[in-house]
Amino acid sequence: MPNLSGLPRVLLLTHYALCMDPTSPTALADLVRRAQKGDEAAQRELIVSYQHRVAGFVYAMTGRSDYVEDLAQQVFIKMIRALDRLQAPAQFESWLFRLARNTCIDQLRRQKLRRIFLPFGPEHENIAEPPGAVDPEELDALRHALAQLRPQDRALLALVQEGRSHAEIAETLSTSVAAVKARLHRAREHLREHYQI
Repeated sequence: MPNLSGLPRVLLLTHYALCMDPTSPTALADLVRRAQKGDEAAQRELIVSYQHRVAGFVYAMTGRSDYVEDLAQQVFIKMIRALDRLQAPAQFESWLFRLARNTCIDQLRRQKLRRIFLPFGPEHENIAEPPGAVDPEELDALRHALAQLRPQDRALLALVQEGRSHAEIAETLSTSVAAVKARLHRAREHLREHYQI
């Protein structure tokens, strides 16, 4: 798993948007079928092909570099365990990102509950220093604005930033293209409301 500590979300999302998997839909479906039959080499290939994108998605959803490795690993463990239940291998990518989204939302819910029952301490304020090329005020403003959004809205923005089409996002989120457009519009409006430098 790549070391993501200290990298700002804006740079990560741009980087991972460029790391698209070049596998053709037919080859991907064949790879998934082999993985479903227990072919460990095919399972490893799926993990290697998607690890950077899943890691970027997890980081975009949670905003925490310290969560990325564990949550991405959880996603791939769930993927291996549930592959045999995937009915349409051509739908693998959407299915995988639904797993990633649900895993992140579960973690964020657990974290929220922990905050209720644990006292706030100075370690909760530790944020990795961004590289010098990024304006710290702008980065803090973006972090603050993204933190104000619901996890579902952060997931939606992460999928858009990754370069997904509205149709692909609708498939990933099990909703309609019209609903995606409406939710995306509201998420961007909320982001603008909270983004103040």
